[in-house]
Amino acid sequence: MSFRASLRCLSSSAKKMTSAQRESALRNANEKMKSYYVNRPPVHLIKKKRKFGDGPQDGAHLLQIAAVSSFLCAFLITPFLGRRIAYDEEFRNKYIPKWYDYSIEKPDYAYTRKDLHDQMIQVQNELHERAVNGDFSPEKLEAMRRQFHNKEGSLSEQGKMMGWDQLHPGVDDDEELEDD
Repeated sequence: MSFRASLRCLSSSAKKMTSAQRESALRNANEKMKSYYVNRPPVHLIKKKRKFGDGPQDGAHLLQIAAVSSFLCAFLITPFLGRRIAYDEEFRNKYIPKWYDYSIEKPDYAYTRKDLHDQMIQVQNELHERAVNGDFSPEKLEAMRRQFHNKEGSLSEQGKMMGWDQLHPGVDDDEELEDD
């Protein structure tokens, strides 16, 4: 007799059964119910925690961790390494091959800041002396402008002659621009 049949018997004949019969039917139902319910110990006692590296896919995880950490280290080290390559000639000669070294040697004739400053002061002094002597009078400036590109007229007229007043230097005044 199955569990459901015993419950039907219990429910249908509840009025007709005596208390002893009812108790035996309940005990029988409880015994059958034990086959459905198994008393198991708690899961944390049965299934032990797996350590990292014991599983079948942990090799892939280790490979991913290694790749990410190497890219992260390369990303963080690059600025410091680049600065050292740029400024430390001994390091560059030791670790960078000659065919990969695109650095440009400084020329021997390069001016120092002091030389450039002295030249600027000298030019300022010469311009000041010329201004005091009258080299920048309006007549002399106009003569200089006429000699500029062998064209006569003021700078604004020269600008018009060179095409600076046009919307596009390659377009004549009578041409119309087409909108695309």
